[in-house]
Amino acid sequence: MEKLKDILHDFSDVIFAFVIIIAMFTVITFNLGDWFDNNSVVAVDTASIEETNIPEELTSIVEETEVQDEEEEKEEDIAEIVEEPEIQETEVVEITIVDSIEITIPNGTPGVGIAKILLDNQLIESTRDFVETAEELNLALKLKSGTFDIPTNATLEDIVRIIAR
Repeated sequence: MEKLKDILHDFSDVIFAFVIIIAMFTVITFNLGDWFDNNSVVAVDTASIEETNIPEELTSIVEETEVQDEEEEKEEDIAEIVEEPEIQETEVVEITIVDSIEITIPNGTPGVGIAKILLDNQLIESTRDFVETAEELNLALKLKSGTFDIPTNATLEDIVRIIAR
């Protein structure tokens, strides 16, 4: 029993602090929700205005504003009903057909050998550029053997990534 009392005594401050934090968070959340509510409308009760000592000029301004707001809402509703259909523009998409070349890289071929195969198939212009690109992308050790379909318009980086998959 005393252990339970000691635990409650040691952690009562922490528990109390959490309760306060949760209460503050709840209050702030509800208040911020009201502050930033864009749909809130301030209603003016014309009857309460008439009971006070406000000049008739101001009460007539409030009444005119209410009438104008109602007319604007009606006009918006009518505009929504009568709204003409919008003509959508169609987007022209060009389709380009890309040829690809199938190459086969034998098992155990080093990076320079892969570059030579690509050069022979006219996919790259320089074996040095291929090897440098593979090293820059940190994929030189991940180049694999197998059969690959490589698009003829692929960049060096694309080719390295295709072979390193």
